[in-house]
Amino acid sequence: MTVATMDLEAASAGADLDAAFRGLGFVQIVGHGLGDATAERLWSAMDELFDLPLEVKRRHVVADPVANRGYRERGSEALAYSLGASSPSDLFESFNVGHDARADGDRLRARTPWPAEAPSFRDAADRYLDEMVRVAARLDELIGDLLGLPDLAERSRSGPDTMACIRYRRGPDEDAAPAEQLRMGPHSDYTSFTVLRADPVPGLEILGPDGWLPVVPEPGALLVNVGDLLAMWTDDAWPSTLHRVPLRGDGTDPPLRRSVAYFHYPDPGVVVSPLPGWRGEASGYEPVTVAEHLAAKLVGPKQHEPSGGASTRGNRTID
Repeated sequence: MTVATMDLEAASAGADLDAAFRGLGFVQIVGHGLGDATAERLWSAMDELFDLPLEVKRRHVVADPVANRGYRERGSEALAYSLGASSPSDLFESFNVGHDARADGDRLRARTPWPAEAPSFRDAADRYLDEMVRVAARLDELIGDLLGLPDLAERSRSGPDTMACIRYRRGPDEDAAPAEQLRMGPHSDYTSFTVLRADPVPGLEILGPDGWLPVVPEPGALLVNVGDLLAMWTDDAWPSTLHRVPLRGDGTDPPLRRSVAYFHYPDPGVVVSPLPGWRGEASGYEPVTVAEHLAAKLVGPKQHEPSGGASTRGNRTID
């Protein structure tokens, strides 16, 4: 089974998206309009940021795990805890940003602690965020039509969207890592959907019916995966994609891999539960607001304890 590719502007885009989401819950998109210059500008700014001394980057740590903003040091999270599993700390660093215009005192929509020490980063990230708003709105239109939620795009303009700028870099802690060590542990995203741009090198794996499937994006393409909220609305007809970044430790791990994940949500007060026409006979999902689900999921990986909230893992094994 392979990851499908679809054109976001094709007449068949809705049907293509539905087919991909019913399969792996994952699709590669072209025709998205994100220019190479905008993307490469952010890549360059990320390099400038992550190459700063660690003591400088630590000035931009936000202690509140629910805020989900600012710098996250390598080894500070273990994402497998969001699935209720324990694991060693993950070997990536990240800087999470959001739409400051949406900041209103809500912990989930906190302001970004922009790093003055990397002066190009804020402008590059803001430009990329604007592009993600446009791409997400187009996807919301398609998804809303498929789900029977014609106002989905309208009700997804003020969500707690977060953009994680992520770097994996080979380090001495990988050479002596335990067998169960991963660069990023298995998890699902807590979103409606996630839009990912990544270096075209090995790293990402998604869980398919035959086990873990490596995915290397084509240059210029974006990857989109189903998150927990769409899985709840469709009662798992669209499975929330389980994914990870392994550590092989045999010299084949790329020495550097960068990615940008745009986590997209409806507005915080939107209530999610299986929709009529999608609800199965034994649905296990209770109604929950976007804010409730996200807050319950965010804390566990950062405190290295199992997350609360609904599980969309089902009977899938991550071993």
